[in-house]
Parts: sequence; structure tokens; C-alpha cells
Amino acid sequence: MFDDFNGRPSPKEFGKRTFGVGRLYSLLRQECGIEDPWHIMVLAVCSFEELHVKDGWEYMLTNRKDVEDTGRLFEQANSPQEVEQGLRELKERDLQERLQRNNPA
Repeated sequence: MFDDFNGRPSPKEFGKRTFGVGRLYSLLRQECGIEDPWHIMVLAVCSFEELHVKDGWEYMLTNRKDVEDTGRLFEQANSPQEVEQGLRELKERDLQERLQRNNPA
């Protein structure tokens, strides 16, 4: 399980979780043709991360945009390098958004 002593995942493990869930989102949409795969993804995360279903839904709903962005990145990338570059861009965008929220001009 990915939790530290406070019961929360470290930023690195949280990123791994979001990356994996984004990949699952992409695969379910592309390979299975499921347009709304959220129930399946919650059950998978709960199973593999040993989370209660309520906590799985909380994670998904709180991080829906990040999961969708990561999933779209997989859908649009043509190589592992494009995935890596896209992840860097997503991280930079997230950092900029956080800075703007914390320091409104």
C-alpha cells in the first residue's frame, strides 16, 4: 500500500497512482470502447491500493481532471517520449495553476 504514517500517499506515490489510473482510463476508452469507465476504475484502484470504496470514489472525484488529462495524454501520444514530454507539461501547468491560486495578482 502507498500510505505513509499519516495515512496519506507521498507525492511520488500519488503521482504513480494518478499515472496508473490515467493509463487505465485510456485503455478502457480505447480498447474496450467504454466512454464512462469511472466505476471500473474506482473498483480497480480500491482493489490494488487496498482502499475502501468510499475512499476510492473520493480520490477519483477529487482528481478527475488529472486522471482525464493523463488519459488523454496516452490517447494522443505516439511514443513513450511524447508521454514523458506531455507529463512534464502537465506538471508545469499544475504548478503554474497552484502558484496563481496561492498568489493572486
